[in-house]
Amino acid sequence: MLKYFLSRQFAGFLLVGGSAAFLHWIARILLSLTMPYAWAVFFAYGVGMGIAFALNSWYVFPKSDKPVRKQARDFLAINLLFLPVVWIASLLLKQWLIGQGFVRNSEEIAHAIAITLPVMATFLFYKFFAFRENYYG
Repeated sequence: MLKYFLSRQFAGFLLVGGSAAFLHWIARILLSLTMPYAWAVFFAYGVGMGIAFALNSWYVFPKSDKPVRKQARDFLAINLLFLPVVWIASLLLKQWLIGQGFVRNSEEIAHAIAITLPVMATFLFYKFFAFRENYYG
């Protein structure tokens, strides 16, 4: 299992995922200007998900012979499984930070931490399910 994380593909995934996560994070900040934090996190997740799909399919998993429609379907399913993790963690971490006296930028910090939580698992799910090579379906 460790070999998958000590690979060029995983390094690419971190670079691509970091870019998508940063844009997801920026989208949440912008959305927070017009809606409550919880809703902004929810909708920004969709922004990050769209960017992550495009970048992962083009740069990290370009050898997948799985039809793009099925890649997108499986990618969406995987990310919907992790949406509650990121959403709830964002809300709980914000409250925890405020409780610890970190009121300033608590939303930015909480959301940044929450976005990183599913990194290892999503890489494996993408590699072996969403963008699986040698697809015979």
